Amino acid sequence: MKRCLFNMKINPWIILSIVLIIIIIGETIYITTLTPPTAPAAKPTPPSRYDQISQTDLIKYALDEGVALSYGMPPGWAHYGIQWKFFTEIYGIQHSDTDMGSAVVVATLEAAKGHPDADVADLGASYAMIAAEKGLTDCYIPPHFDAIPPEWKDPNGCWLALYTGTIGFVVNVDALKAKGVPIPRSWKDLLKPEYKGMIVYQDPTKTATGLLTIVAAAYANGGDVTNWRPGLEFIKELHKRGNIKSVPPLVPTADYQKGEIPILINLDYNGLTYKYTPGFPNTEFIIPEDGTITRAHAVIIAKGAPHPFVARLYLNFYMSDLGSLITSLAFARPTRQDYTPPEFISQLFPPKELYAKAVRLDEKKLREVSQNISEAWSSEVLPLAGGTISLVGNINGFVERDPVPRVNPYLLEKAMPLILQYISSMKQEVSQTNYVQASIYNSLIIADTQKEEIG
Repeated sequence: MKRCLFNMKINPWIILSIVLIIIIIGETIYITTLTPPTAPAAKPTPPSRYDQISQTDLIKYALDEGVALSYGMPPGWAHYGIQWKFFTEIYGIQHSDTDMGSAVVVATLEAAKGHPDADVADLGASYAMIAAEKGLTDCYIPPHFDAIPPEWKDPNGCWLALYTGTIGFVVNVDALKAKGVPIPRSWKDLLKPEYKGMIVYQDPTKTATGLLTIVAAAYANGGDVTNWRPGLEFIKELHKRGNIKSVPPLVPTADYQKGEIPILINLDYNGLTYKYTPGFPNTEFIIPEDGTITRAHAVIIAKGAPHPFVARLYLNFYMSDLGSLITSLAFARPTRQDYTPPEFISQLFPPKELYAKAVRLDEKKLREVSQNISEAWSSEVLPLAGGTISLVGNINGFVERDPVPRVNPYLLEKAMPLILQYISSMKQEVSQTNYVQASIYNSLIIADTQKEEIG
């Protein structure tokens, strides 16, 4: 058998073919091991202006990312509950928020060293300035950028103040009526003896709203943001006269809803929400006749955001007419000067002439004096406060939140035709418009879902 095998005549062409095949296979394997895999196509650099990329492409890249992460935008703060609900329903992008105050946002971004766990964040404008100065923000100019006043934005879009709040008096009308006491119309009125033990304001060492209360009182008493001493003396006098009921570290929504707070010094979007939300006391929001302040809240894109296209799509949405309408539904006032809310919303705010008396706060100056105000309050007012100081709540920086998204169901229903009109006009196909309407309307958590006509 062996002999037969060795004596076989083998065609040399077959041998040559086999050798060539072996060589080719070997070369292919060798070359393959030396050639690196082809790199996937790089994603375009996120634009610095909205017109540097089409909305269609922006949506495409944002949908590929699929997730939006935020700091300080919980559902119960201002308009964020309803706003994020619409954004996620329209685009199919998931959202998750880590609630924190302005000071903590800056510290967290700084500690992240360019690798944050958030794409966007809400914080006071003064803190947004600090974040931008530290290089913690990404610059982007969204639509309607020119309609924001210069003092409420960075010229390159490194931070944007997108809504405002005005300090005033949130008054439980029935509580005052039961005691035969009139509604206070000025800071001076609050000094009257009939308001003894009725007034609540927030702790200025824990909350931005508490600081704003002192600054607003300063303007009403001949001072300003840098000359804040008249405001501190006024608050001190309220304590001396026994007119202060408590100084909580959080917005005391639950206590107010239960009727335990006759007068709360706070922001208009909280007061107007209480006024027009079913299940709350009969409420009036008063802008003091002798002066107050309007402050801005900013939104930033985090430097190194994990989902940079989603962040830009969100800002475009926020600045759109639809986004501005949603902001207005929660009684936060957009900073866009070219946007006017529908009449059925704007008629629910206090008169424009009263808002005109409110001073636009210089956020840079507030930042410079905030520590001094807090320290002075702690040393001069805290000893007078005694048992009025409430230490309930887990304070994290300037957190002052209510966990429940609040919007009046009647307003939402009335706004829905306009909302759907905006959605249909967006240059993005939304195939589930009816689902958007039903799911948003039915899934919002409201104290009482009964739709009561207002206005």
